[in-house]
Amino acid sequence: MSKNLLTDRYVILSFNGEEAAGHGSEQNRKNHFLVAARFLELLTDGKLEEKNGEYALGKNLEAAESFGSIFKDKSGYYPLQSWMDAIAGLPGKVCSDMRQKKLETLIDAGTMDVIPSLLESDCDYRMNGIKENAYRSDFNRYRSEKALLKNAVLKNTLTDADVCLIWLLCRDGKWDEIFLPEERKEFEEVLKEVSAKNAFIRSLTACRIEVTPEKGLSRFLSGSEAGKRQDTIFIETETMFPNGEECINAVKSILESNGHICELKSTGSVPVMEIDNILYTLTPDAKRVRVMNIHGVRVSRYHG
Repeated sequence: MSKNLLTDRYVILSFNGEEAAGHGSEQNRKNHFLVAARFLELLTDGKLEEKNGEYALGKNLEAAESFGSIFKDKSGYYPLQSWMDAIAGLPGKVCSDMRQKKLETLIDAGTMDVIPSLLESDCDYRMNGIKENAYRSDFNRYRSEKALLKNAVLKNTLTDADVCLIWLLCRDGKWDEIFLPEERKEFEEVLKEVSAKNAFIRSLTACRIEVTPEKGLSRFLSGSEAGKRQDTIFIETETMFPNGEECINAVKSILESNGHICELKSTGSVPVMEIDNILYTLTPDAKRVRVMNIHGVRVSRYHG
């Protein structure tokens, strides 16, 4: 790809590890954030008209192609929050269509991939024959995007597009999963400095996107776990290993045989492993199934 688009960067960092089926309230919410990313992409590229801190689609062809038909009633200048409210109110299908097009483009380019979900390695899923797919971002591109943000913070060279990306990741709940606490603290300190000098960033950081579940969906989800990410899985290893190294090697072998990319990040009492660009802790455990104990490892999202 010739240009490092904000929407590409957002999808690479935020959709990594997400279920490919794309159902549920959480995915619907994330799709709306992708539409917001497209709007902010046009804004930071100078393709929207601006007047006194308010924005209009204007006559730009890209802006018209993306939003002209869905925002026919917003022909004037509006503050940023008004645009975010309009995006939050879009029908789910409009947002899912944009998501599908963007993901197809990234998959065709080899930037994203569809793989068996980590959930398929879970004991209960495996015993019940449940199959799920998930998105995985290209290993090098994922790390590159993280490094670009970190370097911009260290050198205090954050662009408006960088701050938009941070805002999107914070608002959709991915920020804490991507960066460690000490890294997030560095970002917060620099963002305070940047915000004090930049009116656009101040208005952006005050914005919210409140997505309401569509009719019928909210009633269905209120009594179920649909749309909620499962942060912990149990991987059966058939035996309780005498030491941590053998346990780690067994889990790594099982996951890699299912197509996952694994890298041990730290050992100690609670080892940390990166699986498909996401950090997990490994804890030996046992699970009672019917009349017997099954030995294995509890693999849980690492939250610092």
